[in-house]
Amino acid sequence: MWWKDSPHRASGRVTVSARHTVEVPRAWITGTAAVCVVVALYVAQTQLPKNVLSLPGQKSVKPVAVTVAPQGWAFFTKSARSPEFEPFRWSGSTWSSASLGRHSEHGFNRVSRSQGIETALLLHEAGKATRTACELSPVQECLEKARAATPVTNTTPGPTLCGRIAVIEQKPTPWAWRDLLPAAHNPESAILLDVSC
Repeated sequence: MWWKDSPHRASGRVTVSARHTVEVPRAWITGTAAVCVVVALYVAQTQLPKNVLSLPGQKSVKPVAVTVAPQGWAFFTKSARSPEFEPFRWSGSTWSSASLGRHSEHGFNRVSRSQGIETALLLHEAGKATRTACELSPVQECLEKARAATPVTNTTPGPTLCGRIAVIEQKPTPWAWRDLLPAAHNPESAILLDVSC
Protein backbone atom coordinates (compact mmCIF):
# COMPACT_ATOMS: atom_id res chain seq x y z
CA MET A 1 0.00 0.00 0.00
CA TRP A 2 1.11 3.54 -0.53
CA TRP A 3 -0.37 6.83 0.51
CA LYS A 4 -1.36 9.57 -1.86
CA ASP A 5 -2.39 13.03 -0.85
CA SER A 6 -5.95 13.81 -1.71
CA PRO A 7 -6.80 16.92 -3.71
CA HIS A 8 -9.07 17.79 -0.79
CA ARG A 9 -6.19 18.70 1.56
CA ALA A 10 -8.28 21.16 3.43
CA SER A 11 -10.55 18.44 4.79
CA GLY A 12 -7.57 16.31 5.87
CA ARG A 13 -8.54 13.29 3.79
CA VAL A 14 -5.98 10.85 2.53
CA THR A 15 -6.76 8.32 -0.17
CA VAL A 16 -5.17 4.88 -0.12
CA SER A 17 -4.25 3.13 -3.33
CA ALA A 18 -3.49 -0.58 -3.24
CA ARG A 19 -0.56 -1.94 -5.21
CA HIS A 20 -1.17 -4.60 -7.76
CA THR A 21 -1.49 -8.08 -6.23
CA VAL A 22 -0.60 -11.41 -7.71
CA GLU A 23 -3.34 -13.97 -7.54
CA VAL A 24 -2.31 -17.47 -6.52
CA PRO A 25 -4.48 -20.21 -8.00
CA ARG A 26 -6.62 -21.96 -5.40
CA ALA A 27 -5.37 -25.34 -6.71
CA TRP A 28 -1.79 -24.46 -5.67
CA ILE A 29 -2.88 -23.59 -2.15
CA THR A 30 -4.95 -26.77 -1.86
CA GLY A 31 -2.12 -28.91 -3.27
CA THR A 32 0.47 -27.42 -0.88
CA ALA A 33 -1.83 -27.94 2.10
CA ALA A 34 -2.48 -31.55 1.06
CA VAL A 35 1.25 -32.28 0.76
CA CYS A 36 1.89 -30.77 4.24
CA VAL A 37 -0.91 -32.88 5.77
CA VAL A 38 0.40 -36.10 4.16
CA VAL A 39 3.97 -35.41 5.36
CA ALA A 40 2.68 -34.68 8.91
CA LEU A 41 0.64 -37.92 8.90
CA TYR A 42 3.63 -40.03 7.85
CA VAL A 43 5.93 -38.41 10.43
CA ALA A 44 3.34 -38.86 13.20
CA GLN A 45 2.55 -42.46 12.24
CA THR A 46 6.23 -43.50 12.23
CA GLN A 47 6.73 -42.05 15.72
CA LEU A 48 3.66 -43.71 17.26
CA PRO A 49 3.82 -47.25 18.68
CA LYS A 50 2.29 -50.09 16.68
CA ASN A 51 -1.40 -49.56 16.10
CA VAL A 52 -4.22 -50.60 13.77
CA LEU A 53 -3.56 -47.83 11.25
CA SER A 54 -1.13 -48.36 8.42
CA LEU A 55 -0.28 -45.92 5.66
CA PRO A 56 0.80 -47.08 2.17
CA GLY A 57 4.59 -47.45 2.00
CA GLN A 58 4.98 -46.65 5.70
CA LYS A 59 7.89 -49.06 6.22
CA SER A 60 9.94 -47.56 3.39
CA VAL A 61 9.20 -43.97 4.52
CA LYS A 62 10.09 -44.59 8.19
CA PRO A 63 13.91 -44.14 7.89
CA VAL A 64 13.43 -40.82 6.11
CA ALA A 65 10.75 -39.62 8.56
CA VAL A 66 12.90 -40.53 11.59
CA THR A 67 15.85 -38.68 10.04
CA VAL A 68 13.77 -35.58 9.28
CA ALA A 69 11.95 -35.53 12.65
CA PRO A 70 14.05 -37.58 15.13
CA GLN A 71 12.63 -36.07 18.29
CA GLY A 72 9.24 -37.78 18.23
CA TRP A 73 6.71 -36.84 20.88
CA ALA A 74 9.29 -36.83 23.69
CA PHE A 75 10.54 -33.50 22.35
CA PHE A 76 7.27 -31.87 23.37
CA THR A 77 6.34 -33.67 26.57
CA LYS A 78 8.07 -35.43 29.44
CA SER A 79 6.76 -38.84 30.39
CA ALA A 80 4.55 -38.68 33.46
CA ARG A 81 6.09 -41.97 34.62
CA SER A 82 9.72 -40.87 34.54
CA PRO A 83 11.49 -40.99 37.92
CA GLU A 84 12.20 -37.89 39.99
CA PHE A 85 15.33 -37.36 42.07
CA GLU A 86 14.94 -35.49 45.36
CA PRO A 87 17.94 -34.46 47.47
CA PHE A 88 17.89 -34.83 51.26
CA ARG A 89 20.27 -33.27 53.81
CA TRP A 90 21.47 -34.85 57.06
CA SER A 91 20.77 -32.42 59.90
CA GLY A 92 22.61 -34.40 62.61
CA SER A 93 19.67 -36.45 63.81
CA THR A 94 17.30 -36.80 60.86
CA TRP A 95 17.04 -36.41 57.12
CA SER A 96 15.19 -33.39 55.75
CA SER A 97 14.39 -32.44 52.18
CA ALA A 98 17.01 -30.19 50.58
CA SER A 99 14.82 -29.53 47.56
CA LEU A 100 14.26 -25.86 46.83
CA GLY A 101 10.88 -26.75 45.36
CA ARG A 102 9.19 -24.72 42.68
CA HIS A 103 10.22 -21.24 41.58
CA SER A 104 10.18 -19.02 44.59
CA GLU A 105 9.46 -15.29 44.67
CA HIS A 106 6.95 -15.52 41.82
CA GLY A 107 9.51 -16.90 39.37
CA PHE A 108 12.13 -14.19 39.78
CA ASN A 109 14.44 -16.45 41.79
CA ARG A 110 15.23 -19.40 39.53
CA VAL A 111 17.83 -21.14 41.73
CA SER A 112 15.43 -24.07 42.11
CA ARG A 113 15.74 -24.70 38.35
CA SER A 114 19.51 -25.16 38.61
CA GLN A 115 19.26 -27.55 41.57
CA GLY A 116 17.98 -30.35 39.33
CA ILE A 117 21.04 -29.94 37.09
CA GLU A 118 23.28 -29.81 40.16
CA THR A 119 21.77 -33.08 41.44
CA ALA A 120 22.22 -34.74 38.05
CA LEU A 121 25.89 -33.68 37.90
CA LEU A 122 26.50 -35.13 41.38
CA LEU A 123 24.85 -38.43 40.41
CA HIS A 124 26.91 -38.53 37.21
CA GLU A 125 30.13 -38.03 39.18
CA ALA A 126 29.09 -40.73 41.66
CA GLY A 127 28.80 -43.13 38.72
CA LYS A 128 27.87 -46.65 39.75
CA ALA A 129 27.99 -45.99 43.46
CA THR A 130 26.13 -48.27 45.86
CA ARG A 131 22.40 -47.71 45.76
CA THR A 132 20.09 -48.92 48.50
CA ALA A 133 16.79 -50.42 47.36
CA CYS A 134 13.86 -48.91 49.23
CA GLU A 135 11.44 -51.83 48.69
CA LEU A 136 8.32 -49.66 49.11
CA SER A 137 9.42 -48.40 52.53
CA PRO A 138 8.93 -44.73 53.47
CA VAL A 139 11.69 -42.27 52.64
CA GLN A 140 13.05 -41.98 56.23
CA GLU A 141 13.26 -45.78 56.61
CA CYS A 142 14.97 -46.12 53.26
CA LEU A 143 17.54 -43.46 54.18
CA GLU A 144 18.24 -45.19 57.51
CA LYS A 145 19.08 -48.40 55.62
CA ALA A 146 21.64 -46.61 53.41
CA ARG A 147 25.16 -46.96 54.79
CA ALA A 148 28.05 -46.38 52.36
CA ALA A 149 28.58 -42.79 51.21
CA THR A 150 30.41 -41.95 47.99
CA PRO A 151 32.71 -38.88 48.05
CA VAL A 152 32.03 -36.40 45.22
CA THR A 153 32.99 -32.80 44.46
CA ASN A 154 30.34 -30.23 43.64
CA THR A 155 31.81 -27.97 40.95
CA THR A 156 28.56 -26.06 40.39
CA PRO A 157 28.87 -22.29 40.80
CA GLY A 158 26.79 -21.27 43.83
CA PRO A 159 26.18 -24.85 45.07
CA THR A 160 23.06 -25.67 47.11
CA LEU A 161 24.06 -29.25 48.02
CA CYS A 162 27.11 -29.67 50.27
CA GLY A 163 28.05 -32.08 53.08
CA ARG A 164 26.21 -35.36 53.71
CA ILE A 165 23.52 -35.62 51.01
CA ALA A 166 21.18 -38.41 50.03
CA VAL A 167 19.37 -38.55 46.71
CA ILE A 168 16.15 -40.54 46.53
CA GLU A 169 14.89 -41.86 43.20
CA GLN A 170 11.10 -41.74 43.31
CA LYS A 171 8.62 -43.01 40.77
CA PRO A 172 5.17 -41.47 40.56
CA THR A 173 2.24 -43.59 41.62
CA PRO A 174 0.24 -44.57 38.52
CA TRP A 175 -3.07 -42.78 38.37
CA ALA A 176 -4.99 -46.09 38.37
CA TRP A 177 -3.42 -46.96 41.76
CA ARG A 178 -3.94 -43.55 43.38
CA ASP A 179 -6.38 -44.99 45.94
CA LEU A 180 -4.20 -47.99 46.83
CA LEU A 181 -1.01 -46.17 47.84
CA PRO A 182 -0.85 -43.28 50.33
CA ALA A 183 1.82 -41.17 48.60
CA ALA A 184 1.97 -39.60 45.16
CA HIS A 185 5.56 -40.91 44.75
CA ASN A 186 7.16 -44.20 45.80
CA PRO A 187 10.86 -44.28 46.75
CA GLU A 188 12.74 -46.78 44.60
CA SER A 189 16.37 -46.35 45.68
CA ALA A 190 18.67 -44.08 47.68
CA ILE A 191 22.30 -43.08 47.23
CA LEU A 192 24.46 -41.42 49.91
CA LEU A 193 26.98 -38.77 48.90
CA ASP A 194 29.67 -36.90 50.82
CA VAL A 195 29.70 -33.68 48.80
CA SER A 196 32.63 -31.31 49.08
CA CYS A 197 32.06 -27.77 47.75
